[in-house]
Amino acid sequence: MPEETWKSRVGFVAAAMGSAIGLGNIWMFPMRAGLYGGAAFLVPYLILLFLIGVVALTVEFTLGRTAGGPIEAYGKTLPGGKYLGIFVNAMMLMIFAFYSVVVGWALKYFVTALTGKLLSVDPGPFFGSISFSTEAVVWQFIAIAITIGVVIMGVQKGIERACKIMMPGLFVMLIILAIRSVTLPNSYAGLEFYLLPDWSKILSGKTWMIALSQMFFSLSCLGMSNVVYGSYIKKDQDIPLSAIVTAFGDTAVAVTAGFAIFPAVFAFGLEPTAGPGLVFVTLPVVFQKMPGGIIFAVIFFLLILFAAFSSTVAMLETNVQAATTHLNMSRKTATILFGLLAFVIGAPGAINPTYFDWIINISTVYLGPLGALIAALALIKLGIDKAYEELRKGALIEFPAIWKPWAKYVYPIVVIIVYVSQFILG
Repeated sequence: MPEETWKSRVGFVAAAMGSAIGLGNIWMFPMRAGLYGGAAFLVPYLILLFLIGVVALTVEFTLGRTAGGPIEAYGKTLPGGKYLGIFVNAMMLMIFAFYSVVVGWALKYFVTALTGKLLSVDPGPFFGSISFSTEAVVWQFIAIAITIGVVIMGVQKGIERACKIMMPGLFVMLIILAIRSVTLPNSYAGLEFYLLPDWSKILSGKTWMIALSQMFFSLSCLGMSNVVYGSYIKKDQDIPLSAIVTAFGDTAVAVTAGFAIFPAVFAFGLEPTAGPGLVFVTLPVVFQKMPGGIIFAVIFFLLILFAAFSSTVAMLETNVQAATTHLNMSRKTATILFGLLAFVIGAPGAINPTYFDWIINISTVYLGPLGALIAALALIKLGIDKAYEELRKGALIEFPAIWKPWAKYVYPIVVIIVYVSQFILG
């Protein structure tokens, strides 16, 4: 198969941001911010992003450009590396499988909002009727079919072109929602919750570890899709600047999502600690009470779909890249094959909540951080001096030499801490 690359630096950054920006920003970040004290969660998150997040992205982008996708990169650098590459690809397929179930829910909500019916339903029972049902399987299949349609067109014509449209559209819609939210009567309490930290919660080690775990998941630093996307970067394209823009663009979306959600939640006297139901149960109540709510409901769930599909194409592309490179499959065959395989793996989770929880925990809690650690070790084995020289190629912004010990020692230790803390904190 011919080697694929990004057509432009802008296209790569849009795709990398698309991979990072997803339900982790619009759904999980506000959920965790609500559970862990608003600003008390936001402050540690921003500090950790600056200290760790940008380095994490440069590690995976640089590894990909230097050594190829996960199977090639790990095969060249680590004992049994080819099998480690297969392992992380399998993890990504599992993540795509459960992720597509949630995207299916969002599709259903978008269609219901578009027809105007979302304003007349009881949000709790409505969510209960579509989640973990045979209807959810149908919506999951549609979500996977749309993802297949984008990926099958290739890197430049499919993924890059779609992300160039979706990312600006996402930002515009999110800003519109945030402006509407903060201008609602009685929204001040939500702004206070989100911007004024409770210092007792900031000092909690659990808050910092949850923020760190959220950052890794949100930036997609799991040794998978970022390594694949890195393998498509041309030698004259800027990795440091791309990593900075991706990290802070991803965070800007998550932070703005908080401005779109918390002032509205407080304005109508609802609880910010609703957890996973914040988006699918609490916010529909907000839209029902808000003047012009149906318009903002349509915008919000379209926003979620843009965020979700920009991530699902990266998830599917990880396995497509491996199949076209190592099995000599055509892109069309590989895309359809792995899309259908993800459907088969995920469909039971669309019906059974126990299976759904199991596949989430296995892929993101127990195995996901191992992918980030494998990528960090592979870069070290490749040679940190060689990696630093690769990082500097085409760079408009040159990282100082402190990047080398930071990537070689600090980053792997942080990944291990994140992994161990998942078990300690439950």
